[in-house]
Amino acid sequence: MIWLVALACTTEPAPPARPLPAQATLSVPAPSPSGTARRIEPAVETSEAIRRTHRRLDHTVRKHALNPNLPWAIGHALVALGPSITLDNGADAVEWLFSEYGQRVAIGDEWGVVFPERKGNILVEAHPSLVLKAITDSGVDPKTPVTVAGAPQVVGDLYRGVLATEWFDSETNRSSHGKVNDTVWSLFALTSWSDPGTHWTNSEGRTSHLDGLTNFVAKSLRADTRFLAESMEKGTPFAKRGQGIFQYTCGGAHLIQAVVHAQLRGFGETADEGSFSEQLRLLMHRLPIELAQIDAAMKLSPPHAIPLAVQRLKLTGHTLETLGRVAASGHPNAPTQDDLALVIRELVTSVELLERLEVFEQLDVTATENHQLFLDVVGDSAHALRGLAIAQGQQAVHY
Repeated sequence: MIWLVALACTTEPAPPARPLPAQATLSVPAPSPSGTARRIEPAVETSEAIRRTHRRLDHTVRKHALNPNLPWAIGHALVALGPSITLDNGADAVEWLFSEYGQRVAIGDEWGVVFPERKGNILVEAHPSLVLKAITDSGVDPKTPVTVAGAPQVVGDLYRGVLATEWFDSETNRSSHGKVNDTVWSLFALTSWSDPGTHWTNSEGRTSHLDGLTNFVAKSLRADTRFLAESMEKGTPFAKRGQGIFQYTCGGAHLIQAVVHAQLRGFGETADEGSFSEQLRLLMHRLPIELAQIDAAMKLSPPHAIPLAVQRLKLTGHTLETLGRVAASGHPNAPTQDDLALVIRELVTSVELLERLEVFEQLDVTATENHQLFLDVVGDSAHALRGLAIAQGQQAVHY
């Protein structure tokens, strides 16, 4: 069951790489949320089964992801439900995140904001820039006032704080994250609120370029999916041994989403503009093979039915979210209505399976007895809900 761990969405980040000597003077731009809100038109046709699935996912997120003591879950709730949500304690979700978990960081004579990996024993960011990614993805206005450490700030100060503390070296492909898996949330977030060609110099004097970062992550994605491309070309199945893209969180879904988002936003080499089309074809190639493997494993090992069913939700929900994002962009090579409908059918099956296993009903107990499984169910439900809402035309994607 090693591959189950490889797909989890809450793996711990690696320690940052050792800093290099300073090179230049601090220069951190302000956020520029120039994207346009786009929706799928026409929306995927709905049904009672789809509406029932939507209600179950929505209920799960609202019941378990609005806990003020679970900032990681709050970030997922923002993505799934939008920016105007209220937590169980009556607080505004965005304000609460910043006031309770944000930290101020000096940017010259000004102050930016960052979020720690943990506050005490509370998980805040399982990956660097997870909160900024949630903020940009959910459509929060960077001018929104918030309070951090008792001082007035605005949400956009988080963007500047991330730039002031992170770096990427295009010559060595080294970064403050240490590994590609912990770079993808930053790539998604920063390209959401940056103009093409954006570069910055952080507090250590390191100058970084978003185009270079996009190219590096895109090339890593291409290399780590080469074995899948060969499988698709030959029409042969593949085994999952934690290799290539299966090394990444959630089976590489966040990696694919970040690269596609950055490229559709105009970052990276022009030659890479069509590369994401291959990734979408690979997703459709992977889906039935991985589903067959999961379903077969459940029959062979009934005691592992619950974690395998959760992996099924992870796979179908993240695949739908990834494909839906691109479909909303209007790109000529975007997934078709039939593609989305196929994945939605499998998502409905995943949710129905979890209901039969009473996984959703037992989440309060699971939160104590198997907290990692609890986090996976809540996080995967949020991503699945986001994908379903995009496909139904209820939520927009910003490009």
